[in-house]
Amino acid sequence: MTQGIFFPLVQNAALLLALVYLYDAIPWLKQQRIRWVWHIMLGLVIGAIGMTIMSARYEFAEGIYFDTRGVLLSVSGLYFGAVPTLIASAMMAIYRYGMGGPAMVAGIAGIAFAAAMGILWRIPWQKNLIEVSTGSLLLLGMLVNIGSLLCFFIMPFDLAWELVSTIGTTVMLVCPLATLLLARLLARRLEIERDEKIKLQDDFLFRSQFNVGNIGIAITSVDKRWIKVNPRLCQMLKYSEKELLSMNWEQMSHEEDISVDLAHFNQMLAGAIDQYELNKRFYAKDGSIVYTHMTVACKRIAGKVQLVIAGFMDISAQTQSEMSVRASREQLSLVLASAELGFWDWDLNNDVIDRNERCADMLGCSVDEMRHNHRIWMDSIHPDDRMAVLKSIDRHLQGHTDSHNVEYRIIRKNGETLWVRDTGRVMQKDSSGKAIRMCGVHLDITQVRHNQEQMELAASVYNNSSEAMSVMDHKGNIITVNAAFADITGYSPKEVLGHHISQFYCPRNKPAFYDEVNQAIKETGRWQGEMWQQHKNGKEYLIWLTVNTIYDAYQRPHRRVALFSDITEKKAQEQLIWQQANYDPLTKLPNRRMLLDYLDREISLASRQNVRFALLFLDLDFFKEVNDTLGHDMGDKLLIECADRIKACIRDSDVVARLGGDEFTVLIRDIHDVGGVERAASNILKAIAEPFQLGPDSAYISVSIGITLFPEDASTREALLKNADQAMYAAKEQGRNRFNYFTPSMQEQAKYRMRLIQDLRIAIEHQQFNLVYQPIVHLQSGKVHKAEALLRWHHPERGYISPTEFIPVAEDTGLIMEIGSWVFEHAARQCRDWHHEFGTTIQLSVNKSPVQFRDEGENFERWVALLEELELTHGGICIEITEGLLLDASSGVAEKLLTYRDAGIQVSLDDFGTGYSSLAYLKKFDIDYLKIDQSFTRNLENDASDRTLCEAIIVMAQKLGMKVIAEGVETAKQQEILKAMGCDYAQGYLYSAPVSREEFETRFLKGDPNQAPQPDKPETRKAKTRAKAPQKAQDA
Repeated sequence: MTQGIFFPLVQNAALLLALVYLYDAIPWLKQQRIRWVWHIMLGLVIGAIGMTIMSARYEFAEGIYFDTRGVLLSVSGLYFGAVPTLIASAMMAIYRYGMGGPAMVAGIAGIAFAAAMGILWRIPWQKNLIEVSTGSLLLLGMLVNIGSLLCFFIMPFDLAWELVSTIGTTVMLVCPLATLLLARLLARRLEIERDEKIKLQDDFLFRSQFNVGNIGIAITSVDKRWIKVNPRLCQMLKYSEKELLSMNWEQMSHEEDISVDLAHFNQMLAGAIDQYELNKRFYAKDGSIVYTHMTVACKRIAGKVQLVIAGFMDISAQTQSEMSVRASREQLSLVLASAELGFWDWDLNNDVIDRNERCADMLGCSVDEMRHNHRIWMDSIHPDDRMAVLKSIDRHLQGHTDSHNVEYRIIRKNGETLWVRDTGRVMQKDSSGKAIRMCGVHLDITQVRHNQEQMELAASVYNNSSEAMSVMDHKGNIITVNAAFADITGYSPKEVLGHHISQFYCPRNKPAFYDEVNQAIKETGRWQGEMWQQHKNGKEYLIWLTVNTIYDAYQRPHRRVALFSDITEKKAQEQLIWQQANYDPLTKLPNRRMLLDYLDREISLASRQNVRFALLFLDLDFFKEVNDTLGHDMGDKLLIECADRIKACIRDSDVVARLGGDEFTVLIRDIHDVGGVERAASNILKAIAEPFQLGPDSAYISVSIGITLFPEDASTREALLKNADQAMYAAKEQGRNRFNYFTPSMQEQAKYRMRLIQDLRIAIEHQQFNLVYQPIVHLQSGKVHKAEALLRWHHPERGYISPTEFIPVAEDTGLIMEIGSWVFEHAARQCRDWHHEFGTTIQLSVNKSPVQFRDEGENFERWVALLEELELTHGGICIEITEGLLLDASSGVAEKLLTYRDAGIQVSLDDFGTGYSSLAYLKKFDIDYLKIDQSFTRNLENDASDRTLCEAIIVMAQKLGMKVIAEGVETAKQQEILKAMGCDYAQGYLYSAPVSREEFETRFLKGDPNQAPQPDKPETRKAKTRAKAPQKAQDA
């Protein structure tokens, strides 16, 4: 809260008090007689006060002001109504218009909003403005000022936000309180007027009940002279008749009553009224004041008043008595109110109980409601306590007790429960000794009960708390301790009471530490923190100590309360938790969380000192193979030794962290040239390349390292980690066991990869894929009974995208699962459709990714169900897998291949001869077809070695019970050679490139099914070969 806004608002709030003093200065009678004049005058004055407030404004900027006009208008609308408020708001709006500035419209809007809120707020409270609650007033103040602040957003947003953020807190603190204060002052004035009016009404009712005894009568002239008086009037005024007749009644009238009497008298002379009556005081001859009730009437002759007849009833005695009674009642009420006592008076004969206003307050009801329902108090007594109350009253009425005295609960109208102490006794009995009147008081003891419960609770907490507590005097001498003190310290109360606290200081804490603690307690009265303490047996332990001071009535230290607990074990647990949260439990290296903290600190330090550092991202090569082959225990042992070897390659000031799995990072600080970084990376490469002795086995792995530099490559930890990761992947792609620096092109490649992943997801969702089909020809018959279904992706903007580009990304992201399922389903349905339409079964081969094969989960069950639904359970579908899968013994390849066979799905081993070809694996697994890779087929005509290899593969496969398919057949000569070798099937551009469904049907299904496919024309085949070759690089 700045002084710039605070003091102008306080000054504004002070000006608001003028409204209260103005209202108090205008007589209430005047307000009632000429109401519309009063409204106009009041509106003009409120407007003048508002313009004064606006003159003492807080100026945020030129033409941008803030003041408490909203407080004035909202309270005016609430208490004075629409007319004065609208007049005042119009004046203030015109004045604000004249002030001008960029906030003029916002200011006028704020004026209109405050006036409208005040007028609307008056509606629910109009019948009883005195009873407007504090909460309602504060809410009004808050809403008005929130609205006024929001009006500033009519201005440009940045300017409005700067203004609101500057003054908002101060306005919301000062203005609602000013609204509450001004409203409460006005409400108090209204309450005083209401009480005076009630008092006058009560006086009139009280006086009207008196018997009109001897009445003084006088006849007076229109010029106020006594013409004739009766003896009673002379007796009342202590004048003789002759003396009275020489005087006029105006000179004998009390100066405070003459104006009212004259006003009525003149109205009567003017013909407005014929009679009036009022209480009036006269001065008697001896100077005493005579109180009279005067009734005045006139005698008219020819429409003119000739005589005035007045009757006077001496009410002096009654008035004095009434004043005395009123004073006594006020004194009693004051006593009862001061003591907050509810008084009750029970008329037993009529069973009527009279109670004072305090009783109604206790019940939470109005006085009228209480007086019209004499059972309301008894009905409000808690059901569990009602019998005890009745029993106490009955015992006292029967004379068994001196007084009725009982404590019980009452349920207030709002449901709240109060505790009451009820005390009373019989005050009057009849001649037979029967009680006929009983009086007593109710005392609200809810707080007493609450305090008693709090004391009992505090005592219970003190005695049963697991935390040690001690109380000392202001000098530090121990006064009392609880049981936990003895449990924690080992000292019994007898051993510590009366001793100074310094006798139990722990030697581990230095004297200077205790001096600081005592000085803090002396200055602030409290201290909190960790401290070492010594047990009675000499063992040291850590405590969390809180010391507070209790002051006496003169604000001098009286007691000091110490609360402490043993946190030794807790601190150990916290340290363990911190260790677990920030360090890798296996290698004891910092984990990702700690690395991020290190990076943040290093970036900050390097930026301040203008130095460089390097971040290395390490990924172990072939760790998975070791882990799968030798087991996780050996894998963990390898990781631990890797961590040790990496740490040995760097300085003590550098940081090694494990991110998880087989990934590590190295933070090399304060580098002057990249040579030091490269030496560290080279040393790590050499260290990791050394064999690892894991039990009886030796393991050989390598590491790929990505390097990024600060600040050359990036300035944030996220960017540095991403850069190092990309550089590490580039090192892997370049052959592993090497390090690679980050380059901007890697970032572009990463961005392209991200776009490709997004496009792949869209392609899956919007079905942008399609299948093409390449026939597989039976060499001996030349017929087509098989085809390979190949996936194509037509991007709406980039056109066709090669499978070699998007399939690896799909495998890395797991999207291959959805894509593979789509391919399988569409191929199966196409196979079924061709069978129904052309009456022949074309077996379709679909490629199955190794990732898809390992992680297919429930997909296979859906595939089997689909084949059963389509009635393709007898060789309609063939799955093509790669040789690498056969090496993955951990994935249960053999079991899955057998499951495929049982489901009627045949399996083809694709690209045989290019991977990890092994006769042992071929013999072990259930394979139906073996496909010779096109790299062998391509050179059959000119390379004797390739011919020998192909012939050996064909013979071997057929001996093992497999059929052979030769890929990449492009010439008739290649076809003849393969046919002579006994190869079963051929596939390639000699017969057809992959074609659409429609073209495949036209060329291979709609004609004679047994007719051999016609080769493409040589020029067409060469063009396709140039566009597509090598074929398998494009197909998936």
